[in-house]
Amino acid sequence: MRARVRAWIEFLGDQFWLRPALVVLACIGLAQAAVWLETAHIAGYDPSSPDANWGWAGGAEGARALLSAVASSTIGVAGTTFSITIAALTLASNQMGPRLLRNFVRDARNQLVLGIFLGTFAYALMVLRTVRTVEEETFVPHLAVSGAVLLALVSLGTLVWFVHHVATSINVETVVDAVHRDLCAAVEARTRDEADVQPPTEAPRGGPVAPADGGYL
Repeated sequence: MRARVRAWIEFLGDQFWLRPALVVLACIGLAQAAVWLETAHIAGYDPSSPDANWGWAGGAEGARALLSAVASSTIGVAGTTFSITIAALTLASNQMGPRLLRNFVRDARNQLVLGIFLGTFAYALMVLRTVRTVEEETFVPHLAVSGAVLLALVSLGTLVWFVHHVATSINVETVVDAVHRDLCAAVEARTRDEADVQPPTEAPRGGPVAPADGGYL
């Protein structure tokens, strides 16, 4: 039973969609929490003391434009970056084997990068739907918009790191090192238990033998 659970957990860990989906759900929950904190007047923009506020202090139209820019740019960067990456890995795998694509899919860091891009997109969309203009009841979630700016900066840094990570991962030395680690882990997993070897039985010692007839030995 334990081996089956371990195999199931390993199977889920190899799925490329799992970690991005969890990050997207976390960003959606973060967006809802940021909007709720402002609607409940627990945190956010205080119009009575504008000098004490930090983060976004603009109006509804500016917030909509900013959130739209963040959403469109992150989803565009995610699609373009991963498309170019898959093309580069496909060309490199023709020389070093299909292991590159397998390593790329199984790498948790690549999954988290995609999750950050898609999570920022989902966050901006969830906050964008709460912005109301003058014709309606005016509401601007300043705290949530500030969070969108922060996530956009995180996505920018993630993009720079991801390009460096992919460029490093297609080197021959990196591929050989990954094969070495996998081989050592597989050997260790199969030789973890002690060998079932019994010590040899002690040979019986010699004893006196009485000859029945005379002669030479």
